[in-house]
Amino acid sequence: MAPLAEPGAVRHVVLSWLQGETAVFIKPRLDLSLLTWLYQFARHCTKRSMLDACRANHALLNQSRHLYEELITRFDLACEWHTGGNLQVFLKQKTLAAHDRKHALMAKEFSLSGQRLEGDELTDFEPALRSGLAGGWYYPSDAHLRPDRLLQSWRDSLNERGATIVEHLEVTGLATSGSTATHVITRSGDVAADHFVFTTGALTPKFSSQLGCRLPIQPGKGYSLTMRRPELCPALPVHFVDHNVVATPMDTALRIGSIMEFAGYDDRPNPDRLQALKSGARQYLQKLEEDPTEAPWCGWRPMTPNGLPRIGPCPIANNVYVAAGHNMLGMSMAPATGQLIAQMIDRRPLTLDPRPYAING
Repeated sequence: MAPLAEPGAVRHVVLSWLQGETAVFIKPRLDLSLLTWLYQFARHCTKRSMLDACRANHALLNQSRHLYEELITRFDLACEWHTGGNLQVFLKQKTLAAHDRKHALMAKEFSLSGQRLEGDELTDFEPALRSGLAGGWYYPSDAHLRPDRLLQSWRDSLNERGATIVEHLEVTGLATSGSTATHVITRSGDVAADHFVFTTGALTPKFSSQLGCRLPIQPGKGYSLTMRRPELCPALPVHFVDHNVVATPMDTALRIGSIMEFAGYDDRPNPDRLQALKSGARQYLQKLEEDPTEAPWCGWRPMTPNGLPRIGPCPIANNVYVAAGHNMLGMSMAPATGQLIAQMIDRRPLTLDPRPYAING
């Protein structure tokens, strides 16, 4: 719920980098759009901006949680949906103390409920963890799923109901007539429609001319490794906060992921980042398999300076919309985002206040 831009974030990243412990990397280069983004990010590292983002993110997350329950039940989506909550774990006392203060603020503002765990309480609660950790916080209201299984199951459901999904179709332009878009131009021909929704993630800035606006989105490359599920495996997702690594249990695997690398549109995996995932997780888990069962994965997160997505109509035409910039919460916010866009297109009453996600926000 909380954005990357929070009080003390810049100082924390710099100090962590100097100590060789940072999970945020910036490839040195002369890039005006990145420099502008970093300046805007620093300006949003205030308590007020953080709480504004938390309120707007909370609305999307809360609505999405309800919609996931409805969609998974209604369409029988096989996606390893589990509602057991998540665990935040801390290696150092100072990191735990900082989270204690943050939790108190979130509990006051959003009635967030959680259980603080220390010493044997923590390892009794989650035996897969090493002893000697500073402590943890358990949040029972969270849920998790397996993204690839969700997408496959959802695709099958859509195909059964007559939807057409065309992959690997490169969009090169958007044609308009007056104030209305008529079709998108692709390498394989034109595609006409009544409405157009650009859910183009970190690539959205490349469509600035087609959308008639410049969105402050930077690609923040994240990494994950899918390991064989160990005998002593966490029962629920565990966030290793000091190293900003997350371990997510799956039915037959354990996936570890995170890292934030601002390296532009470079899609090559960096071996050092992959090693950082494993070495970070091993400081918290009793057991982690050595080799992944799948090829290492990396992908671009669409990062915005204030931590808020951009959802709504575009200036270029009255039937063009964008839904992008969900930072690290795209899967978590997807259902509510889709609902909001659909309500805008159909001119129905909106479930959520759209103003925090305005294109010019």
